Amino acid sequence: MPDAIKDEARRRDYGLFVRPGAGGLALKLADEGVALTDERLFWANGGGEETRPLSDISGVHLTVAHITRHGDFGSCEIRFKGSAPLQVVASSAFGFPDEQRSLVYAAFIRDLHASLAQRPAGTVRFSAGVSEGRLRVMQVLLIIAGLLFVALPLVLLLLSGELGMLAAALAGGILVAGLYGWTEKNRPRGYDPRRVPPELLP
Repeated sequence: MPDAIKDEARRRDYGLFVRPGAGGLALKLADEGVALTDERLFWANGGGEETRPLSDISGVHLTVAHITRHGDFGSCEIRFKGSAPLQVVASSAFGFPDEQRSLVYAAFIRDLHASLAQRPAGTVRFSAGVSEGRLRVMQVLLIIAGLLFVALPLVLLLLSGELGMLAAALAGGILVAGLYGWTEKNRPRGYDPRRVPPELLP
């Protein structure tokens, strides 16, 4: 059996939404489908399919998105030599966390990294998290949220004795805890492709 046919026979398909480019706002994702063989990456694009050899991948960048009252979902930016990156996300078409897609996403990320880890060290750059500047903004917002949604209701509880303030403080604590977890997951860092940090696979 020719090598090309063997490679195609080992194709693994993942029902995940994809977007070309480096992100931005989208009301609804339309392109669904990404696949791997031993040598190539495939993805849906406008009703058709595009493909690139895995050897064209120059970087993989992982982040975690947080939707208040809905949870987290993973996002993977695959960077190529000489062309725009590809975003692969674990969300629904409307950008909300999806438990089933998160399981598929984790499988895709592990399979992709297992393949890329076979390449010589330094060929692919593996990174995670937001920029240092955005991290600082997130940390400031976290402090402000803690003061407004937790500390302020507790002060009002002490001053007024109204138990409703305790419920507000507890709800605020849940919100702040979610934001804190999201901030920690998105610390900028590199990682070993043979050991993908589990917090990046929500």
